[in-house]
Amino acid sequence: MMFNINHNNQPYMFRLATDKDVSQITILVNEAYKELADMGLNYTASYQDDEKTRSRLAEGRAFVLLSGTEIVGTILFSEKNFFTEKKSAYINQFAVHPKLKRQGLGSIMLDFCEQLANDEKFEAIQLDTAKPAKHLAQWYVSRGYKIVGEKHWEGKTYNSQIFEKTLKAAFSKKKR
Repeated sequence: MMFNINHNNQPYMFRLATDKDVSQITILVNEAYKELADMGLNYTASYQDDEKTRSRLAEGRAFVLLSGTEIVGTILFSEKNFFTEKKSAYINQFAVHPKLKRQGLGSIMLDFCEQLANDEKFEAIQLDTAKPAKHLAQWYVSRGYKIVGEKHWEGKTYNSQIFEKTLKAAFSKKKR
């Protein structure tokens, strides 16, 4: 699975991650989550090593966004649900290189995962973020996500809000 994307007159490639990508993904998520770590939020992605990256990527399908040979974005797609008991896709390990943030690349990756979840007949898609990361929460809400619960992950210095977006597949299922 590989897609070429032209965004802001820049060529990108979006594909499934491989084991060869683990070190680059680790560096990317460490750098991308540094801004949140600087806020006092100990997201695992801000300090994880290659072993942790590899184990997290094994939980689902990891995708990488490349500019040339450099990984500039990543997102992990799996099946998981919290609070609502819907058949849900779950997004985590979501990162865009700091120098490319707020340029629409995160939207491209999230759009892809939402479409993939819909195509695979998931009823909803979920993700989480630290409650103090209000800028992220606002962005998810602006994309149609609703807060469905709050969770405290072991070892974290914050509570996370779980967000969910109902997908079109759920509507077509109800009509039958």
